[in-house]
Amino acid sequence: MSSSGTPTRIHLVRHGAVAEPWNERIYGDLDVPLSDLGEQQSRALAHGLQDRRFATVLSSGLARSAYLAELVAQQSGLEAGVDERFRELNRGDWAGWGRDQVEAAVPGAWEQFWAQGGVFPVPGGETLVALQARVGRALEDLAREFEGRESLVVAHKWVLRAAICPVLGLSMKHSRQLHVPYVGTATLEREPGAGWRLAHLSWEALGGWALGSEV
Repeated sequence: MSSSGTPTRIHLVRHGAVAEPWNERIYGDLDVPLSDLGEQQSRALAHGLQDRRFATVLSSGLARSAYLAELVAQQSGLEAGVDERFRELNRGDWAGWGRDQVEAAVPGAWEQFWAQGGVFPVPGGETLVALQARVGRALEDLAREFEGRESLVVAHKWVLRAAICPVLGLSMKHSRQLHVPYVGTATLEREPGAGWRLAHLSWEALGGWALGSEV
């Protein structure tokens, strides 16, 4: 239980850079590996958080998020947990596909997909509404369990968008305007009896504001 007036904070972090071959593919919630750079980014962020002590540290269960979560959890004397509701957006039939496969299935769709920033109805894929619903439930459950304390969740670009957009009053249809780089972080904070606010949006280790060019 929290002490009266103590805010609840959930720190959200995107994983590090993925392996090069996947930069030219649509992968969504496939379990793709980090690149060497992604591992370096994760270690650097964990080092920046070495003096922080979180009540809990979670990942989506995908290896690219679990790597950082495990590093940070160890520093807090914890075992990293998993909540699969923080997994990346499911890309359905196109998961793992590159340009040639997408174009063979739906001519012109590859360019449309990227021109729309990934806000595109992929056959068999998860909708943005469904994504936002599951992320919202996960955040509320986490906030109730660790009320008045600080939690850290290592997740994915679309998960961070789904968490932040409602706080900003931004529709998921326009969520691509929110730039979320690798190891970008955001902090949601809620005072007792109040709604969420975006306390920080940072491309450094949980400190200050740094807005992306598309925000």
